[in-house]
Amino acid sequence: MPAKGPVSLTRQTIYCFIPIMNWYAAYNIKKFRKYLLIAIIVELSLGAMYASLIPEYDKSGIKKGVISEDINDLEINWTEIIFRTDHPSGLPIFLLIVISEYSVTVFLIRRWSNQWNSQFI
Repeated sequence: MPAKGPVSLTRQTIYCFIPIMNWYAAYNIKKFRKYLLIAIIVELSLGAMYASLIPEYDKSGIKKGVISEDINDLEINWTEIIFRTDHPSGLPIFLLIVISEYSVTVFLIRRWSNQWNSQFI
């Protein structure tokens, strides 16, 4: 149920950093649909930016050391694939994107929580 009175800005901000609880924070102030739409747009655009800044693997999609070419050894180095530790700017760009996603989330939830609380003054 959405809140029937003012909400705690501190609690709402903490919820922004916990997966799924950020959805609850938006739902609590009746902004869930708007938040979800904005979050999806931001995350897709930042993901596209991340994909465009880091060059792809070779043409076959397999780079030696990441995915073994031996059919009997199918071990994948997920750290290198996700964080692109093979590229010098892979991890810093990833961290920049995560920080910007959290910044947008905190900004929106705090702004909307202030608007929600002003209704009860």
